Amino acid sequence: MKNNNEQKKRSAIIYQSLYLMNLLLIPGIAFFILLWKFIKHNKEKGWQRIHLYRSLQLSLVSGVCLILVPVLAVVFSSNFNSSLAMMLVYFVTAHALFVLIGMLNLSRAMAKKLPLF
Repeated sequence: MKNNNEQKKRSAIIYQSLYLMNLLLIPGIAFFILLWKFIKHNKEKGWQRIHLYRSLQLSLVSGVCLILVPVLAVVFSSNFNSSLAMMLVYFVTAHALFVLIGMLNLSRAMAKKLPLF
């Protein structure tokens, strides 16, 4: 039984680590690995499944917030220079927020607790 719990803990840590890798190390590649893990382990039961769902959901939300929102702000702005400066501030702030959320969820996976976000 202990080995099964350790495997569940390891899976949750991997899911949250893939989310952070998507933000920090290898964007896109880590997302597709996380998507592959979601398809492969979709039928799992337990708290590690919630970590899988949350890491995939946060990856999608962060992708929209970090790519689509700044691009739309620049495209629909009348003043390119000021919108570019605002987009840069927004991107850095939002990126830091998503990284901190990922670190919090990773620490909760290591403690065998449910993710907060």
